[in-house]
Amino acid sequence: MKFIAGLIVGVLLVFAVPMALMMTGMFGMGAMNEPTKIEKEIGQWAWLTSAKKNAPTMKNPFTTDITLDDGLDHYKDNCVTCHGAPGVEKSEIGKGLNPTAPILDIPIVTERTDGELFWTIKNGIRMTGMPAFGPTHSDDEIWKIVQFVRHLPQLTEKERGELQEATKEEEHHQGKSEEAEHTEHTHTETHHH
Repeated sequence: MKFIAGLIVGVLLVFAVPMALMMTGMFGMGAMNEPTKIEKEIGQWAWLTSAKKNAPTMKNPFTTDITLDDGLDHYKDNCVTCHGAPGVEKSEIGKGLNPTAPILDIPIVTERTDGELFWTIKNGIRMTGMPAFGPTHSDDEIWKIVQFVRHLPQLTEKERGELQEATKEEEHHQGKSEEAEHTEHTHTETHHH
């Protein structure tokens, strides 16, 4: 009986304390707050478990240099902003993500099967900023992204340059948008005076 009572109290504490902190607003939900170790571990565990259970078991059907170029194009357009690449910094947007998007040549990524990477890219990861590519990309396009992610540790200087250019271009567009917004705001204030 003591064991069951202890178990109930333990479960309540595990859920009640975080719930109380959230209800009082003391649990920092801002993206500038570093996630706790428990958040990181639970999130990573949930992702890995889900990917292992749901991922296709097939190997990547795309392995040629032609399809690698297609994967580079998709990575450049959709991934480098948040993930960067070896020798390529993330954009300003990517630096503001919480949890941070990893550079994709680390063991937690490289040790995944092709199917697990495919599933992750297709379905995204909830509450991380990692979008689901399934609604906007065909399965073939996603497999080509997987191929390029596998290639990241062997980036050529040409590929690295293309990715760096894409990141700079993203920041350039971001700067232009802020400049236009500031100009419009100043223009509106001038007309009201």
